[in-house]
Amino acid sequence: MNVFFQVIGAIVIGYSALLLAQHQQRNSKHVGCAAATTEMMKHECWDAVESNYVFIHNAFRNDLQRMINAAKDNKLIPSELENWSDTLDLHSRFEDEVIVVALQARLKHLDSTDVIPNELLSGNDHVHIKELVQLSLNETDNIKQMKLLEGLAVTLDTHLKKEEKSMTRLLMKHFSRRELWAIDSFVVNPKLSYCDKDTLVKITLWWFNNISLGEASRLMVNFIKVGIQSPMQVEKWKDLQAGIPALQNYPVEDIMS
Repeated sequence: MNVFFQVIGAIVIGYSALLLAQHQQRNSKHVGCAAATTEMMKHECWDAVESNYVFIHNAFRNDLQRMINAAKDNKLIPSELENWSDTLDLHSRFEDEVIVVALQARLKHLDSTDVIPNELLSGNDHVHIKELVQLSLNETDNIKQMKLLEGLAVTLDTHLKKEEKSMTRLLMKHFSRRELWAIDSFVVNPKLSYCDKDTLVKITLWWFNNISLGEASRLMVNFIKVGIQSPMQVEKWKDLQAGIPALQNYPVEDIMS
């Protein structure tokens, strides 16, 4: 069992009761994905994309809304916005360096007519959102900061909906379920440069705490499914690695999990 699932196991054991109590006390949360059709959600690969393109998206939306509400009462804690920003930066960096790049490589390999929207392929959306976050962090006037956060929420939601509409469909069409979970594993692989163990624990706790109880339950089920999946052939790992420049300096053994 790799580090990710050791950490998840410890979290599940110690956190489930607290999570349930918190969810019963907190305000309602954004749930679901407007772009997800019944056909999409019945796809065999849906559970391999919903964690990164539904559940964590909703966590970003919900936590940002909580901070907007706090700003309205002049109770926003700057470090909470900084932590949210750090998590979003990691999520965005992984998308730009790994997920989008791997998908683009697969589309070229297949000579597919499918196209990733340019604002997602270029990373420009992520750059703009980061700029808005920094403006919000730098603003000291409470009313102005609240307005900036409200604008950020609209821009973020627009971007996330673009991803939910296009990336989920393309990923499910052009990768197998096992390949999609292999790609996901790169972000928590301790031999790579994305997420160390302490950061993983911190983000996982934040993630569960900022989605609905129903989505948290499904996320936990997905973690379990990943933990018991069959190994993937070495050649499949090499094929993925070949399309991702950020991973090409590692021995293939280091990226396998």
